[in-house]
Order: sequence, then structure tokens, then C-alpha cells
Amino acid sequence: MIIDLHRHLWSVVERYASVRREAARSSVQVLDAETAQELGSEGLPDVDSRGATIIAEMDEAGIDVSVVFLGDYGLRLGESALSVEDENRAIAELARSHPGRIVPFAGVDPRRPQALDLFRRGLDEWGMRGLKLHPGTGFDPGAEECRPFFELAGSRGVPVVVHTGPMASPLVSHTARPVNLDPVAADFPGTTIVMQHAGQRCWWEEALNIAFWKPNVYLELSMWQWTYQFDRAGFVKALGRMKQEIGLDRVLFGSDFPGLAETMGLRAWVEVFSDLPGLAAEHGVEITTAEADAILGGNAQRILGLDGAPR
Repeated sequence: MIIDLHRHLWSVVERYASVRREAARSSVQVLDAETAQELGSEGLPDVDSRGATIIAEMDEAGIDVSVVFLGDYGLRLGESALSVEDENRAIAELARSHPGRIVPFAGVDPRRPQALDLFRRGLDEWGMRGLKLHPGTGFDPGAEECRPFFELAGSRGVPVVVHTGPMASPLVSHTARPVNLDPVAADFPGTTIVMQHAGQRCWWEEALNIAFWKPNVYLELSMWQWTYQFDRAGFVKALGRMKQEIGLDRVLFGSDFPGLAETMGLRAWVEVFSDLPGLAAEHGVEITTAEADAILGGNAQRILGLDGAPR
């Protein structure tokens, strides 16, 4: 089973012109800023249509299941055309329309009024299977205001996935350092915490070091498309370090689509991991087929509690 643990309905650059403009100023292509469709106050793309696109992309890439969630940027960048509650409900409805293919997670900024109630309703009423937090909007995920979310997730046996690593302006980076998750990882050892992007290229060793000491912390590899393209040997060596220090049973595949769709196709990104034993051997690292399969889906299947149902 192949599971994409990091998927959105639409990307941050589709939502916000301010992020798109700043990303476009980069010396390299960042978040597909040049090609992103602008979404204004007239409304977001039709959810059912976008859902059909997601399923078609999954089928073409051989992905069995995608975890879909909202990155709640509203308090930093301005509210979207859909309210946070409405978009979370829309993702849950999309999952019901595609049973077995889409797993919905709740997504909310913990500083919002009644944010914890929204997460609880997501679990109890909408069929959500986890929580997405994005500290690039300026909150510290280890702060007191976030602790009830990690506590609730642990009591319900669902994971919390948290963005780690830098982001384009006007989003911020310092609150998204992996070390900020250390307090909640320590205080809620029964809660599975996924460091999305594994801290990216600048903080992946920090992410790995936290995971070394906190066995409830997992590393997810979306946004590593850039690392693979820029430095293939470095990509393999990083995976070798992860294997050595925490084991590849705590490393997870993710795409962060549609934001990185122009950076690397979904099928090509899947094939990087399918072909990982051969690629690793070229650079003096041993990664078995079983370990590659675990990254691609077995590990996510375990933390999500999914059956091995065929596509």
C-alpha cells in the first residue's frame, strides 16, 4: 500500500497572492509560484472537481490513499473564502465520497476561539483521523495553548502532523523549528507526532536528533523533492542517517501536492522511493525493498490504523 501522508485541496500560493509574490522572487522555483491559480474572494475551486483531480493523480502515480487536510493560515494571511469549519467539513465530505482513498485530518490554528471544539467535532462527527498544525503562522507548537490538542489526539489514538522548516513570507520560520515540538513530544509520549518535511534541508538534523530521543516522533519527507533534485547523494546520505539513528520505520512518504506539482510529478516522486534500494546502493547506503515499502506506505498504514484493503 502506498500512502501520501501530506496532501492539500489547494496550495498556499493558490490561496494567497502575498505568498505567491514573495515565493516568485526566489532565485529558484518555490512552491510553483509562477503557475499557481489565484483564488479570490469569489470562491475556491469546486471541491468535488478538485477531489476528482486528486483521485486521478493518485491513480496515475499508483497511490492508494492520500491524507488530506487544511493548512489554516487565516490568522496570519487573512481568511479564505471558505470558513475554517466549512473547509474542514468539505474535506470530510470529500473523504466520504471516496471511501478508502482519502483520509481526512482536521486543520485549525490553535489560537482560534473554539479551536479545540472544532478538532473534537472533527473526530466525533466528521470522521477525521488526525490533526494538522501549521506554526508558520506564528504560534509555538510547544506552547501552553497547544497542549490540549496533543493531549486529545493521544487520548483518541490519532497522530498530529506539524509543519517544520522555513516558509515564504509573510509566513514565518522560527516557530516551525523541529526543536519547538520537543516539550509536547516529551510530555505526551502516547501521542504520535509527525514532523512534516523533517525540518527541510536546514533543520533535518535537528529533527532527527529530537526523533532519536523521542520515539513518538516521526519524520515525513515532503518538500524533499528539492533535496533530491539538487543533491541526490545528500538525499541518500540523509536517509542513511535516519536509518542508522531512528530506523526507517519512523520515516514517511508525503508529496505536499498540489504545491509541488511543477517541481516533480507525483509518479516520479513515488518512483524515487520505489527505486530507493538501487539509488542508495549507488551512494554506499543499504536500504532494503522492505524498508522502501515501509516508507511509501507501511509506516503510515500503521500509525493511521488502516486495513490493507486493495485500491
